[in-house]
Amino acid sequence: EGSEAMSPETPDKRTVVQIELDPGKFDLIEHMASDIRETLEQAMARIEELLEPSSRQVACNNLADCFEDILKTVDFFEIEPVTRLATALSKAIEGIPSLNDELVNQLAPRLMGMCMLLSEQTGELVNKTLITWPVDLLIDRVTQLSTGETIDEEPLPNGADAYFALSVDGIPYVDQNAPSIEQDGGFDQNEATQTQADSSRAAGSPDTAAAAGAPRKQATNAIEQTIRVEVSRLESLMNLVGELVLQKNRIGAMSEDVARTISDPNLVEQMEVTASTLDRVTGDIQLAVMRTRMQPLDKLFGKYPRLIRDLATKTNKQINLEIIGGDTEVDKSVIEELGDPLVHLLRNSADHGIESPDVRSAAGKNPTGTIKLVAGHEGSHVCVQIIDDGKGLDRNVIGNKAVERGLVSAEQLGSLSDEEVFRFILEPGFSTAEQVSDLSGRGVGMDVVRTNIESKLKGGISIESKVGEGTTINITIPLTVAIMPAMMVAVSDEVFAIPLTNITEIVHPTPEMLSKLGDEPVIHLRGSVYPLISAQDIFSVPDYARDEERFVVVIGFNQKLIGLRVTRVIGQQEIVIKPLDGVKRDGPISGATVRNDGGVSLIMDIAELMRVSRNQRATIAAHA
Repeated sequence: EGSEAMSPETPDKRTVVQIELDPGKFDLIEHMASDIRETLEQAMARIEELLEPSSRQVACNNLADCFEDILKTVDFFEIEPVTRLATALSKAIEGIPSLNDELVNQLAPRLMGMCMLLSEQTGELVNKTLITWPVDLLIDRVTQLSTGETIDEEPLPNGADAYFALSVDGIPYVDQNAPSIEQDGGFDQNEATQTQADSSRAAGSPDTAAAAGAPRKQATNAIEQTIRVEVSRLESLMNLVGELVLQKNRIGAMSEDVARTISDPNLVEQMEVTASTLDRVTGDIQLAVMRTRMQPLDKLFGKYPRLIRDLATKTNKQINLEIIGGDTEVDKSVIEELGDPLVHLLRNSADHGIESPDVRSAAGKNPTGTIKLVAGHEGSHVCVQIIDDGKGLDRNVIGNKAVERGLVSAEQLGSLSDEEVFRFILEPGFSTAEQVSDLSGRGVGMDVVRTNIESKLKGGISIESKVGEGTTINITIPLTVAIMPAMMVAVSDEVFAIPLTNITEIVHPTPEMLSKLGDEPVIHLRGSVYPLISAQDIFSVPDYARDEERFVVVIGFNQKLIGLRVTRVIGQQEIVIKPLDGVKRDGPISGATVRNDGGVSLIMDIAELMRVSRNQRATIAAHA
């Protein structure tokens, strides 16, 4: 029950009512409100992407997810005016892909306005206050537009913002919390007053609409500390830095040539000093540009508490999600590629890992399961861990399924380590779930996880588990995937690049270090035996062009080591990765780079190399 009270400070037709909420629901409302407002901030940033036909479909998919999440949350509280706005938003977004540009231009500012209303409305529920506006006309027009109907009366001019759109639909809105989030494009959230809104409505022109925002610009005394930059500009800047790094490498190589051919010591010294200064300055520029692209993982992690709550409800389990290290920053491209894998891993931990409360209690565990999402820096890498205290992975079940699928023979299985057996769940379509559901077993989508992390992010994934105690999945990814240090090696007369982070050592093997197990060549290093593969075999060098392979590069990936035989080791360089999209690839190649002598080298794909050597590793394990 509540008493209605019109607020004299709000000239925008709002009604403010005190409401009573069920105590159980009120305890959750503060978390719910901040959750919704955060999602709405993300949605408002996406709405402007609807105006560009090229980004419309992706933006629609993202907005549909956002609004569906919001609707599920507000539904729980059963407050009709809030649910009505959330429902209208969720329905409107479904029709946008089939609309023409003119209808989208009419609809987008109205959606932005509805997000603003919903954001303020949910924020005030914490104070047991319900704010409502006369939204009938607004919702009717949004419904019309989203179903493809044109609104003849009072169409919005191009560039109209959310405030102007609301005033046209009968809500001369004033933001009580201004200054609020600012959006690019035509949606500046201006602190409109009743008079300005009315005059804008009467004038109906973009100039007047823009003028309505002028007083806010003057009223905001705080100095703007941030600017918005299009991602395409940062991409362009990163490409230019990459070219600069290539030229810096070239200058370094040329200065060494000059030092060998010129006898003037002063000139040689100046060349060396200039080259080293250029090296340092380029490194600083590269770091500065990388930092402009860095974003905290919180942007990603913030979506997951709601995901876990939904999964807990769906599976009738009690699950607590702990997030640690959300302030860890990574490159924007890394965040985009990491989103899907983390969703898969969290879904599988919640469904397949955490047991039901009665099973946990019977095992002497806390009925509430815990999933930890932990992030942190490790040198030039970021480590993300998903740790659950569930039932763990059963080696026997996974091993039997792997034998059944023909991934390994029964004889080889016994000699594999637990970690190698657990990695079978990363194979396409591999699942131990007895019943197929939308949440199925850990095998659902796990090959997508591996592809995204190993191929796209050049990272690694490893799995640790104990039956009855839980599972830990470790993901290690480089801070950026655009520029990296590499070791240049010769394979016959071709030069290849191997990412330096994957090299553990380089050896000049003696005959005693080389032998065979069965038909498979191996290398003995400090009492351990590792598979040995020839780079000339991998890249199909013809017999007449082959050279003696005098060096072995020991490569580590996902806690596995192999030896790669190469003809020569040339030295370390910083390489700029150029993708080979649309080019047919022979062999384990992930991209190309320009060397400091101006030539082009292919970059070895370490994950693919490891897959090539899997049979040799299994043979070694069987002989161990």
